[in-house]
Amino acid sequence: MGTRDKPIKKGKLSEIVVERLNAQIRSGELKSGEKLPTERALAESMGVSRTVIREAIRLMVDKNILELRNGRGYVRQLTFDEIVTNICGSIVPGQISLLEIMEVRTVLELYIVKKAAENITEQQIEELQESIDKMDQLMKEGDKGSVEESAFHRGLAEAAGNSALKSIYVLCEELFNSTQHFTWKGVQSVHGAPNTAVADHQAILDALKEHNANRAELLMQAHMDYAKKNLERLYESRNQKAE
Repeated sequence: MGTRDKPIKKGKLSEIVVERLNAQIRSGELKSGEKLPTERALAESMGVSRTVIREAIRLMVDKNILELRNGRGYVRQLTFDEIVTNICGSIVPGQISLLEIMEVRTVLELYIVKKAAENITEQQIEELQESIDKMDQLMKEGDKGSVEESAFHRGLAEAAGNSALKSIYVLCEELFNSTQHFTWKGVQSVHGAPNTAVADHQAILDALKEHNANRAELLMQAHMDYAKKNLERLYESRNQKAE
């Protein structure tokens, strides 16, 4: 039985209809620009009144998910940024392994740093150096320096010179930062595990200053591998405590 055929039995009906329609849009069952079924058809398939369907459509129009044309609801054509936001927003750390998110982030980071080596400007180099220097200072004062670390990686995405790539990275930054947060926890979970953040980022920037794409990529791979290892340490530590 498809999502159109499951009758709604509880909860605020209009909000549940909204959730159901959003799920159909995310899955591709309802495509961008497609006209919705009639109110009568939606009401029958979901087991609610046409009034509930009208309210749900109104809510989705207010949220710019749907648009009205001649009294009929259509799935709105999304901008590139909105598409990426929807994708990243549907991925919830905890439901999807942080290690899987780390794999995706690594693919992006490696491509970004190679493109940055080709396109980075002197001004961007100076800005990245400022982020590293601030990170170093904050860490010496006992802070994690995570804000500046995020600024460094965001700066790399800017330096790559690809606006679509930058949009994807920035819009998914909160998701990627979830791996960073737990990487720190992984370091803390193992006594004596070194925090190499400042040294790693400085080495990457030094390679970028020389426009050495291969070296920058190798250094970024090592940086991401160490981050992944720290995530694994965190999982191991938690599993040991659970036992």
